[in-house]
Amino acid sequence: MPVKITYVEDKKYGLPELKKYPMPDKQHVLSAIKFFNYVDPKYEKQLAKAILARMKEYGMSFDDFGVGEDNRFSKYVPEEHLEHHGILGQKWGVRRYQNKDGSLTSLGERHRARQFDKANTKFLKKNGEKIKRNAEKAVESQMREYAKNELNTSLNKLRKSGKDSKKYMAAYNKKLAELMNKEIGTIEAPTGMVVQFIAKRGEYGVHTALASPGTDMSKFRSGVYGDGRIAYRKEGVRTV
Repeated sequence: MPVKITYVEDKKYGLPELKKYPMPDKQHVLSAIKFFNYVDPKYEKQLAKAILARMKEYGMSFDDFGVGEDNRFSKYVPEEHLEHHGILGQKWGVRRYQNKDGSLTSLGERHRARQFDKANTKFLKKNGEKIKRNAEKAVESQMREYAKNELNTSLNKLRKSGKDSKKYMAAYNKKLAELMNKEIGTIEAPTGMVVQFIAKRGEYGVHTALASPGTDMSKFRSGVYGDGRIAYRKEGVRTV
């Protein structure tokens, strides 16, 4: 059974051509404002215009919530509302996260990274296991056929010890990750990152992770260990 993906009308995306910043309801509008600083500057005005349009459609008002001075969306907030809101504990004119030219300070970069990681962790904690379970179930029959018709004829499944060979396990996991990624299509977190499955190294199964759109997943072809270390390479990834 395919993974169910909530459909969002193109006009309800802040950036329809990129399928980013979905705003089908008030909560998603607030999320778009919260993560406004992550948008590429060339799309900033387009996203701001879309947010204001959705706010009008849903009857939302700036009187109901504040926009911090460090948020680039603050420049699009009407003057009469902006003066009432700021960041708790911050005096107006004192920039902790942002320079005068709009770029982030080193503290701002760290703050953004923490917020980004926090949002991704929350998304995976809530949705990751269900997405993985449904994807595994959807490719069960394909994996049985693959193991029966391809793996067993091309690899020596059993060693003298009676355990599956490392080659067999690696090939199985690689195929599993490939099929599961095709099955789920594009499932996007509020931060714009997408769900991807990466083959495990040393045990059966896949890791669930979030990757930037367009990430070359083939660089993980040899699998990733449980501690996040990429097989045969020095760098690592955060695994779930």
